[in-house]
Amino acid sequence: MSKPIYRVSSISRPLEAKYPSNRAVLILLPVILLASAALRMSQAETSLMTAAFGGLEAMFGAFLIWAIGRELDPDRNPGAFIAMAAILPLVYLDYELSLWTLAFVLMATRVVNRTVGNPVRLGDMAVVLALAALAVFRDGYSEMGYVAGLALALDAFLDRKRTLNLVGATIAVAFSMWHLIELEGDLRALLLSAVEVMPQMALYSTLAVLVLGVLHALLLGRVHSVGDATGEPLSGLRVRGGILIAALAGLAMLTEGEAGLMAGLGLYAAILGVVLGRFWPSGR
Repeated sequence: MSKPIYRVSSISRPLEAKYPSNRAVLILLPVILLASAALRMSQAETSLMTAAFGGLEAMFGAFLIWAIGRELDPDRNPGAFIAMAAILPLVYLDYELSLWTLAFVLMATRVVNRTVGNPVRLGDMAVVLALAALAVFRDGYSEMGYVAGLALALDAFLDRKRTLNLVGATIAVAFSMWHLIELEGDLRALLLSAVEVMPQMALYSTLAVLVLGVLHALLLGRVHSVGDATGEPLSGLRVRGGILIAALAGLAMLTEGEAGLMAGLGLYAAILGVVLGRFWPSGR
């Protein structure tokens, strides 16, 4: 279906209210905003403005979690809604979601799986690089540059005409390399120092979720969904590649230890949600 946004972006997917699942999201998002704001006010002496900003954060987090879930399994809706349901417990437990990193994972996944249908554009690459930079330098997940580089390189590998992607991949990798240079090349400090002091149950549980995500990719089967802009069937190989990118992003967050695990709960919920959604009694 042709929309004006598709003429300028291949990773933007507007919510069209004519689809029942999208209507459900459009109804749920303001409900989540109000519920999370009320929940914050009931927990402590929180001002109305602070509660409102907290509600907006929860609403955007819920949307990003749902949207990532839809990218990880384009044929099935339930998994994305199962993942979305995790937002209120996260708000109740006062976890702070890394919204910029979640947005990066969403867009990087779309670069690979092409759910819109068209090849990534220069402006899309700039958006992905900007979000990767925010994930690395603002949210503190230094390996996200490697994830962005892999997403752009994988898209180029699957479509050899996208040679400009390799320039973007080099820039993205440079984000992460800068942090490694700051640590004087100490990979152990970069990758394991925070992981080694994590509670083992939390570590192994999160790794199990990521393994389930990879198994979901391997067992995905034929993809029946079509590109939003083109109407052409999606590539099963590309959808599997997008799932791999999301799983690697989850692994990158885990290298920051317990803090990364807490901030990445939205992403882990999306991965676990689509795995559970495979068993939901629903048609495509």
